Amino acid sequence: MTCCNRITHSRGFTIIELMITLAITSVLVLGAITFLASAHKANLVQSAISGLGVSGRFGLDQVARDIRMSGYRESDWMLGALNNAISSIDRVSAAGGDSLTVLYEGVRDCTYALAPGGVVTNTYQVTDGVLECNGQPITRGVQEMQVYFGEDTDNNRVANHWLAPSAAGLDMSRVVSVRIHLLVRTDANDISSGPQAYYFDQQLQAAVDDGQIRREYSVTVAMRNPT
Repeated sequence: MTCCNRITHSRGFTIIELMITLAITSVLVLGAITFLASAHKANLVQSAISGLGVSGRFGLDQVARDIRMSGYRESDWMLGALNNAISSIDRVSAAGGDSLTVLYEGVRDCTYALAPGGVVTNTYQVTDGVLECNGQPITRGVQEMQVYFGEDTDNNRVANHWLAPSAAGLDMSRVVSVRIHLLVRTDANDISSGPQAYYFDQQLQAAVDDGQIRREYSVTVAMRNPT
């Protein structure tokens, strides 16, 4: 009786198979890294845009509140009308745009300083990317502010046209509303990829290639105490 032993030979991967496996794995890993990087970038952009909205709306809320208060005085106020209860200086964009000053009866101004003679004077302007009130920072990331006054020419308490602070013929005694435009930008300069055009002050502005994203926020406020 003859007994035959069967010998089993184990076979490993060839060099070609290993190279193919490594190539496929590399492609998969590269794809995963690219996807994660894109997702991270998208999250950064979304967070930055959300931050713009917070800054823009907060700044507008602060300014709008004071516009509504402009010219306010108690019924027993003995000093007569508050002259120039609201005014603005038309400044260039490079200087942060326009400034806005409001006056009303009160105890303390926006810096919590005592108001001389009981008259609060709050001046808003943009300085070095910060919206300020009497030098006190309100919100950051603001590039520019533009102010427009709505004139009522037919005495129906509705603005018929809008004029810039320096417009010829502007009659502040007929102003019934104020419109504020804020241009807000991201703090980081690596958010956008490539030049970014944006709308501001009712115009499409030239694209800027500085890695920042810009958005416009605006509000129209009816004056409760006409000048």
